[in-house]
Amino acid sequence: EDIVPSSHNCDVPHVTRTDYQLIDISEDGFVSLLTENGNTKDDLRLPTDENLLTQIKDGFAEGKDLVVTVMSSMGEEQICALKDIGPK
Repeated sequence: EDIVPSSHNCDVPHVTRTDYQLIDISEDGFVSLLTENGNTKDDLRLPTDENLLTQIKDGFAEGKDLVVTVMSSMGEEQICALKDIGPK
């Protein structure tokens, strides 16, 4: 962290948070997500966090309807949360 006087400006990254419905998990570790406008997003990898990874894989294997939260900033995107919205 930087300590700056209150009279100076401080640059901070712009962070967005978006929810997508999980459609598929490929064998190579990528996920297929459904966007709000009905298109698919296929360029995200599964998260590296073991707990979240296990929850996603287990929920998908059980046929649950899952929504993942993706945080994006500075050209990077990562799955950071999971919601179970019921069985398919």
